[in-house]
Amino acid sequence: HLYSLGIHEVNINCVFEDVWKEGDDRLLEEQLMQLADAIIDGEYYKDYACSFFSESIGKPMDPELENNNWCGAGRMLAVDAAGMFYPCTRFAQYSLREKKAWVIGNVREGINKNRLRPFLTLDRCTQSPQECIDCEVASGCAWCQGENYDAACTDTIYQRSTAICKMHKARVHANNYYWNKLFRKLELEGEREEFEENRPKSNEITC
Repeated sequence: HLYSLGIHEVNINCVFEDVWKEGDDRLLEEQLMQLADAIIDGEYYKDYACSFFSESIGKPMDPELENNNWCGAGRMLAVDAAGMFYPCTRFAQYSLREKKAWVIGNVREGINKNRLRPFLTLDRCTQSPQECIDCEVASGCAWCQGENYDAACTDTIYQRSTAICKMHKARVHANNYYWNKLFRKLELEGEREEFEENRPKSNEITC
């Protein structure tokens, strides 16, 4: 449907909050495989891209060379109607379930750099449990800094929420299905080289 509206690149994340029920990962995997079939059988891959299917996801990550923070909170200022500043809109009170809003300034006094400083020192390893750092399918596994803060047992942004874990693994399985099916089709039709030269790229844009 989005492709039919003229949107050539669809960037999507799974919900980061802890809302997933038992079996949701299997359902997501099945639905993504159906989407993969629709994209490949309809040959949408020639002109369109979807971030659910990316060759860069589902691989181990080097903890030193690939240690960037996924989320851009702290570098994308959000302002509410009262003129209060937040690291992103997810830290405003209306976006939080349990925690208090994380205000970093206002339009009258500017930005309080001490309130902003923790966001500028974040990286993957300082907030991830060891199982995430060692995960064999870590690449492409996203997180939301606001959800990390909201779900943490203390008022910290250095505690990564892992509610999305099983959904990311389901996405990796479907992603492998997509690329295996697509490359097999292209090889059989002798179109692999032409596809590699002309295919649309899906940007793995961080939040």
